[in-house]
Amino acid sequence: MKTVEAIAIVGLGAAAARGDRERLREALERAKGLVSPSDIEEYLLQTYLFAGFPSTINAFFTWQAWASEAGGRDAPFGPETDQPAEWRARGEQLCRLVYGQNFEPLQRRLSRLHPALADWTLVEGYGKVLGRPGPDPPRRELAAIGALIAVAADRQLAAHLRGAINTGVSAEVVIAAAREAALEWGQEERVERLLADVGLI
Repeated sequence: MKTVEAIAIVGLGAAAARGDRERLREALERAKGLVSPSDIEEYLLQTYLFAGFPSTINAFFTWQAWASEAGGRDAPFGPETDQPAEWRARGEQLCRLVYGQNFEPLQRRLSRLHPALADWTLVEGYGKVLGRPGPDPPRRELAAIGALIAVAADRQLAAHLRGAINTGVSAEVVIAAAREAALEWGQEERVERLLADVGLI
């Protein structure tokens, strides 16, 4: 994956999660020609995991207005039939890929916090949302990194920095994309610390 594409994806995730209409339009301009319209829609949809439905809905208002000016949208991939067993299976597979050897400790920690959190992480987060057809896991991880930089969620950002590496993004690309978003959102010191904490620098 080229760094310029990664920077564009991280930028989309960050602007959508922060709920900044003008910066999202700028991010869409930067992504034009690098990220397909259908993939943009998936990155915006997954925003609700990190920033909630209001930010996601508002991001789609901005996206649809921008897309109508820029030449339209692809046919979006719609909702899947409610099938929690299948979502759990693919969610566990994806979560294991993202967390690697930390998967079992993660599940234990979440269960101690509240049993529903461990279940929702697999079924809702990784199965229903991040496991949807569309962008591959490395690219979805980059969009997550952007969102988590924007909402200042350090613990989760550290996990997804590692997750990007675990899914196959090079350290060089992760570092460059994270630093670009950190600079844009005034989070340079925080992101540098996390990059060091997870062993990327």
